[in-house]
Amino acid sequence: MSEKIGFLVIGHGSKLPYNKQAVTEIANMITENHPEYVVKVGFVEHSEPKVKEALMSFEGTGVTKISATPVFLASGVHLTEDIPDFLDLDPETNQGEVELDGKKVRIVYAKPLGSDRLIADLIFKRVQEAL
Repeated sequence: MSEKIGFLVIGHGSKLPYNKQAVTEIANMITENHPEYVVKVGFVEHSEPKVKEALMSFEGTGVTKISATPVFLASGVHLTEDIPDFLDLDPETNQGEVELDGKKVRIVYAKPLGSDRLIADLIFKRVQEAL
């Protein structure tokens, strides 16, 4: 059986609409570039759907594994405590499972964006635009 992978793209959320729009656009770009994956978006606070609701929206998609992927630059309380709690992850492995369509589906938790040459290049691009 080949795996069908789901991406749960997780944003912080905001009372302002731009945050949700930006995270949703990133998820849409992933979908456009990788249509073989099922991509959903969830938020920690201030925006809908919340992480747990977004996780459950994989019901009916046939995914066999889900990567919960935060769109955060670095770790903080949301990444180390809140999101793992929402997803009921094992603190030792940062993995868990959810029941979807009567089957156990494994959840793996990706790291935040961190420092990466692509991010540095993007920052340089934004500086050039501002100048």
